[in-house]
Amino acid sequence: MKKAFVAILAVCCLIAAPQAQAQTQTYYKQIHPNEISASYGVSLLGSMIGSVINKADLVNGLVGDDDYVAIKNGGTKGILNLAYTYQLNKTVSVGATAGINRMSVNLEDKTGKLTAAAANIYTLMATGKFDWFRTRSDVFGMYSKVGLGVMAMHGELVEDKSLQGTLWLPTGHLSLIGLEVGRGFSGFLELGAGMQGIVQAGIRARF
Repeated sequence: MKKAFVAILAVCCLIAAPQAQAQTQTYYKQIHPNEISASYGVSLLGSMIGSVINKADLVNGLVGDDDYVAIKNGGTKGILNLAYTYQLNKTVSVGATAGINRMSVNLEDKTGKLTAAAANIYTLMATGKFDWFRTRSDVFGMYSKVGLGVMAMHGELVEDKSLQGTLWLPTGHLSLIGLEVGRGFSGFLELGAGMQGIVQAGIRARF
């Protein structure tokens, strides 16, 4: 009987040990539910210009008249993002992301002439994050993230014409896989599609 009791106690200890580690991991996230991050993404907005924003009505909405009929040869630099995330539980987080990008394009008029133009693009998205793998030490994790929101295109001078006001458009982003290394401070890399580009790298702090 004594040997059986000792054996049962040993099995219980083996089962409880990983559970205690998991509880420690959960507790760490519970007392550090806030995350802030900064990242830089390789934007694909330039390649999207021809298929998504190559519409005369959108051009007119940005320029303010009907002289230009299309956007050609769009190009962008990378997008800078700042984000805040709140950890709801062990796996689910919610938050918001703000980003800024710059686009250079050629506007085509009715005669076929191209005129260079540029615009700053500001984005604001609500985000959801799902942690689907974490090591017991909480040093390495894998996750997915989705964001939906709006982008505002604010143009600059086109020759003697001013690109007027701000053109609002819906936007979104999906990070299919994110890799994170670190606990309180971490570095991360995300692969996905949407406004924040196919590759995004940055740093994150939890507090």
